[in-house]
Amino acid sequence: MVKKIREDYPAPPASAVNALCDGLGIHPVLAKLLLHRGIENFEDAKTFFRPQIKSLHDPFLMKGMDVAINRLHLALQNNEKILVFGDYDVDGTTSVAMMYLFLKKLTENTAYYIPDRYKEGYGISYDALDFAADNEFTLIIALDCGTRSVEHIAKAKEMGLDFIICDHHNPGEEIPDAVALLNPKQKDCTYPFPHLSGAGVGFKFIQGYCQKYEIDNQIYLNFLDLVAVSIGADMVPMIGENRVMAHFGLKKLNSNPLPGLKNIINISNREGELTMMDVGYGIGPRINAAGRMYSAMHIVDLLVSSDKELRSSLADDIHLYNEERKTTEKKTTEEALAILKNEPEKSSTIVFSPNWHKGVVGIVASRLQDQYYRPTLVLTQADGKITGSARSVKGFNILEAIEECAELLEQYGGHDHAAGISLLPENYAAFKKKLENVIEKKITAELLIPKLKVEARLNLNDIDERFYRVLRQFEPFGPGNETPLFVAENLVDVGGCRIIGVEHLRVLLSDNDHPDKKIPGVAFKMAKFSQPISAGKIISACFSLSTNNYKGRATMQMDIKDITF
Repeated sequence: MVKKIREDYPAPPASAVNALCDGLGIHPVLAKLLLHRGIENFEDAKTFFRPQIKSLHDPFLMKGMDVAINRLHLALQNNEKILVFGDYDVDGTTSVAMMYLFLKKLTENTAYYIPDRYKEGYGISYDALDFAADNEFTLIIALDCGTRSVEHIAKAKEMGLDFIICDHHNPGEEIPDAVALLNPKQKDCTYPFPHLSGAGVGFKFIQGYCQKYEIDNQIYLNFLDLVAVSIGADMVPMIGENRVMAHFGLKKLNSNPLPGLKNIINISNREGELTMMDVGYGIGPRINAAGRMYSAMHIVDLLVSSDKELRSSLADDIHLYNEERKTTEKKTTEEALAILKNEPEKSSTIVFSPNWHKGVVGIVASRLQDQYYRPTLVLTQADGKITGSARSVKGFNILEAIEECAELLEQYGGHDHAAGISLLPENYAAFKKKLENVIEKKITAELLIPKLKVEARLNLNDIDERFYRVLRQFEPFGPGNETPLFVAENLVDVGGCRIIGVEHLRVLLSDNDHPDKKIPGVAFKMAKFSQPISAGKIISACFSLSTNNYKGRATMQMDIKDITF
């Protein structure tokens, strides 16, 4: 495990802390957390703690919205066949399910298409265009992809296929010649919130159509559970409009989820109230498993089906896909680590084997990044091309680094922190050398050290039921509203520290000077500390607070991220 550095947030002015404490009647530590998030007064706090649907932005502020809605309406009036197309990951499949379910309320002439990860790859494919033409579709709505598909959209236009693109990926120099491109990241788009997920952009399209044609707003609000899943899985910033949609989407997930989502929740064995962590680690991986191991069409089939027996059968299949994914991922990670053992220390990790399963290379990249904490690219080979997924460290834009090697690539795309590429085998050696050099020049030593951003120092006596109840109202957590990390000193285990599983620890901690207050904790991948903790050594713990749901009982616990002696 890479050694972490604890880094304290700058202390906010005492006067600002005191003003919030007085105005809200909260603990000073909670006031500091609000100030770290730019919340300085009662009205800001009210907006933060009590999100409102009415604060969603006007969809018509997005460039191309009028044109997109008019083209969809024309298709509906003329009874045209409409194909919903999307990527094979969580964001793409939830987007497709949402758009298809909406269109089904308006027309029978609609279908959906998810590209095969292995035969077609990421984004709009020529196979999909042939499918649309052969089946007489005239309008394609592409979700979570398409912004960089310049050549494919040009070909579609020649074939008489119109495209509406709903995407959130960074545009390239050239914009595709679609009927409409809805993407708040376009340079000349003045939409006030550029951080939407792909499903978020699709949601705004549906919202705009409903508003223009006076369709009950509950129609589009019912899709917020799908949007919340896309937000949590795609790791878009949990601020502004995303926070509002995630807040209400989680409420729906916990009260009345889409039946297909309910099936996925059931197979994920999550207990208690679902959080964004449950979305990221329970629901998201199972949705992804279908596309990683077989076909993402299976997950959309599940999400849109009204047949209870079919949904149950599909959910069982997806459970098996996920189990297979975990086995394959573990084996691949072990093989990659074995390769890296023999390589010299570098500022990046680039590892390749032609035998690895394409569906797990992105997860393996994340595992290796956790292990070595440096920009990581894991590659395999299929259908005559080398393809792979990249993951980056905080503060380093991996997509920009990849773009500097564009002349050696067949295709690439993604975000600052994650990207995908494909290239010809004969270009691999030159690409690896160039990308390693680009990263070596651009990255700093400081970026290669993982930092734990500590929001406040806490005594265990500060953590009571009211403190935790207010802290829970900071949820949903995610980028831009991270789960708060605290540090407590002078702690000792009083509950018989024990190893759980193979790598993890379960502890019961108390302040050494005030043994009456005890809080349970779990420390993942810290089994090596079992002996000194069991021997009564005093520790300092960096931790977050969460709810442990076990056999119907919910208890607060410390999620320990770092231990020092």
